[in-house]
Amino acid sequence: MSLEYLLIGALTRDRTSTGWQQGGTGTFAARALAACGIATTIITPAHAKIIFDLPSNSTLVRLPSRATATFENRYHGDARTQWLHAAPTPLDWANLAPHWQQASLVHLAPLAQELTTIPPRKVFPQAMIGLTAQGWLRHWDSSGRIQPKRWQPTSTELAQIDALVVSDEDVGGDVQLVAGWAQHCGLVAMTQGSHGATIWVNAQAQHVAAYPVSVSDPTGAGDVWAAAWFWRIQQGSSALQAADWACQQAALHISGQLV
Repeated sequence: MSLEYLLIGALTRDRTSTGWQQGGTGTFAARALAACGIATTIITPAHAKIIFDLPSNSTLVRLPSRATATFENRYHGDARTQWLHAAPTPLDWANLAPHWQQASLVHLAPLAQELTTIPPRKVFPQAMIGLTAQGWLRHWDSSGRIQPKRWQPTSTELAQIDALVVSDEDVGGDVQLVAGWAQHCGLVAMTQGSHGATIWVNAQAQHVAAYPVSVSDPTGAGDVWAAAWFWRIQQGSSALQAADWACQQAALHISGQLV
């Protein structure tokens, strides 16, 4: 089986003011990539009874889980307050089927501690590995309210991945923290909402401007940005060119033009 784009992480069932909505990095990445004709395979822990709506060219691999990840988001401009109402069962890297390890691009997308570690490089020997680390940059209290958490990867762990994306919200705007990670990971990006993104290439920072649009719904914009960036880099674009394209795709998404 050909694996153009393999994403590993929780698809979610999110609570909104108008009812339930499907979410998770895989949802937004698959929809954005499908609009460009790119097929995705998603490995997710989820309850067997939950039905997910994905593009026709997406393949879903569901792992047994005690629950489906369930979030609630409330927005105030670019900022949001978030709650976790249900957490999925963590994934064990030893349980990966051999054919999944043949992917040419792997996007690790932890949201609720369902991925506990960065896998050893030998797990995906042929792949460019991208990581959106938001699930490791937060924890939740007894009410489920999500709070920032300091992630302290080792230089060895960072060297296992090719590209890392976080948001300024994930790190509380701590640019120096992200710049420190860029000393050990060749490609790092910090998305900054309507202010665009800062990328580090071999520890050298550059800013990429956002495309101004009227915002319909900002949920998933960072996921779209990351998926677009990873894909374009894997296809041979420079990190800067890929970041500009990622900003375009994120703008289409938040304006409601990318469905």
